[in-house]
Amino acid sequence: MKAYYSKAYGNSEASLLGELPDPFAGPGQILVEIKAVTINPVDWKIKQGAARLITGFRFPRIFGADFAGIVRETGHGVTSFSQGQQVYGSQSILFDRRGSLAELRAVDEANVRLIPEGMSFNEAASLPIAALTALNGLRKCGVGKGMKVLVNGGTGGVGHFAIQIARARGAVVTATCSEANSELARSFGADEIMGYSREELANCNTRFDAIMDAYGKMSLRLARHLLKRGGTYASTLFIPPPYLSILITRLIYGRRFTSANMRKRPEDWQELENLFAEGKLNPFIENIFPLENAADAFELAVNGKPRGKIIVSVP
Repeated sequence: MKAYYSKAYGNSEASLLGELPDPFAGPGQILVEIKAVTINPVDWKIKQGAARLITGFRFPRIFGADFAGIVRETGHGVTSFSQGQQVYGSQSILFDRRGSLAELRAVDEANVRLIPEGMSFNEAASLPIAALTALNGLRKCGVGKGMKVLVNGGTGGVGHFAIQIARARGAVVTATCSEANSELARSFGADEIMGYSREELANCNTRFDAIMDAYGKMSLRLARHLLKRGGTYASTLFIPPPYLSILITRLIYGRRFTSANMRKRPEDWQELENLFAEGKLNPFIENIFPLENAADAFELAVNGKPRGKIIVSVP
């Protein structure tokens, strides 16, 4: 099969488009003919070697966790899927060296969903990590009707989903973004727009019930300033120490800090699919690269400022 794979950790200099042996569907697995892959921060960070102590040093490695495609074959014991069905999903690349940036990928049945009617391969591939992370972050914040929510990084992969999901839950949404992206953020459903600089956020007079930090780099002091008492801040990045300060913030100031990790229970997938069917969740895809230009997709993800999701299409 054709695949974009890496011979070592690094950027484009460590990767190439070439031929690798076809995978096969083992017990409980599905062999998917890949049609679309999205590039998430976790993909390029692992590709650069940020988690090498966990991922190990065996190569070649194919990156790309999220995927959409067609069932080529099913392994022993698989009963929920059959050849020819259109599917999507996400399988971690921490321990799986055969990711999605290839013509074929074998994935566990538990990590696969049928693509809902009316959803394209590109739209399906864009959803898993980003939309499920946004959904779980907002859930951890208890976002509901009438709540004031700040989405930091409102036009990025996670942020544009967070705005739409928060609005669907009846929240009043303020989004941070550049002036050039303000109309785009409004198109996602943001009620108010503000800049994302430290100075602008520090001078904001609004206090929020919840902050979904899709950018992940807001200081805890600034988040504490922007939150109401009883409010919750959720970050897409792991919240580092000092944990004593976080505990004091919760006990004395009544503000909670948490990480918005991806959660993929069946009810989570179903909620996203319902929102899509209702027209309340629409993936924004501005950049699509063919597999042979996957290096350009990673370059944009790492060094550009992409809006919405980046897709790699596989012929």
